[in-house]
Amino acid sequence: MQTIPEVSNNATQINSAEFVKLTIYNEYGNTANTTIITASSSYKDETIDGNVYLALGGLLEVGSQQRAIRVTQSDTSVALSGIDGNSIYTVLATKIRGSELEILRGFYDANMVLQSPVYPRFRGIVTTYAITEDREGQEDNFTVSVGASSYKTVLQNRIAGRKTNKESWQLFNSTDISMDNVYSISGVQFDFGQ
Repeated sequence: MQTIPEVSNNATQINSAEFVKLTIYNEYGNTANTTIITASSSYKDETIDGNVYLALGGLLEVGSQQRAIRVTQSDTSVALSGIDGNSIYTVLATKIRGSELEILRGFYDANMVLQSPVYPRFRGIVTTYAITEDREGQEDNFTVSVGASSYKTVLQNRIAGRKTNKESWQLFNSTDISMDNVYSISGVQFDFGQ
């Protein structure tokens, strides 16, 4: 088990921040065409693995993550408030559902220097998103919330295989006739064993 010095028993104050990385795949099947959005609850911008995480402080809210030794089914959420109307376009114009969400936690030493390494907390797929608006006078304040499921949840809910109908069977081979009679025997009761 790895010991984190910043949270050891003799630590009098623990300072940490959450680092969120959202990888949006802009084109199906092309993993090179991505948009990466990074943000953190830190007090200053931090660079981790070549990505600059923008310091958003209290404007970034990260939901709880399940703590377990084994891989478990879990969901989490990330909310970003204080967004102007122009930044909403990033959410509406991209394929945010199906994006990869990665959450890291970093710890600061007594001099408020981010220590290495940062620790992975969650990795999964964005399944939902919501945009809410709060209007005060003439000012609009938007909040974007995304919900994500762990990879284990996504893989367990995956539907695989082919249907037993003519259209599904001929999707890969248009001359395949092996399922042409499915409609004619659909709903017919067979007395097997008599």
